[in-house]
Amino acid sequence: MHTLIVTCLGLLALAIIGWQAWRERAHDKLRIPPDWEASLVRMSNEQTRGRHRQVRESVLQACQRLERYPVKSRVAPHVRVRLAVLLARDPVYTEVVRAIRTACAAEPAVSEMALCVGMRQYLLEDIRQCMEIAEYFGQIRRREQAGDSLVIASFHPTT
Repeated sequence: MHTLIVTCLGLLALAIIGWQAWRERAHDKLRIPPDWEASLVRMSNEQTRGRHRQVRESVLQACQRLERYPVKSRVAPHVRVRLAVLLARDPVYTEVVRAIRTACAAEPAVSEMALCVGMRQYLLEDIRQCMEIAEYFGQIRRREQAGDSLVIASFHPTT
């Protein structure tokens, strides 16, 4: 009887240790890798210093890196959310996306040239950079038509 109790307690202890190890392993899969974390912290620090253009450039490079990740990667959605938070604090990005959505509320698509002329207070490279990022996040689509580039707002992003 005494041996049975000790054996059961040993098996229970092994089961708890195994469960804890499995839980930590599953938790590590959800954690953002250190290189991504350092990159996100650096971008956040740059943004607090007001270097929004450099942050957008880093976000664009991060988006290109994320495209190489497997479709079922657990890291990519977490990184995308952190990048979206950074972009939400960028005044130019939010203004460009808002202008595109406002223009597309009246018409199905807006000319990229008309959009850039309407937002002449911003640099052309900033507007195009924001459109490229917004396209990655599924907020807009771009299409060539008759030598002009059209921008189409997506009110239901897929990414």
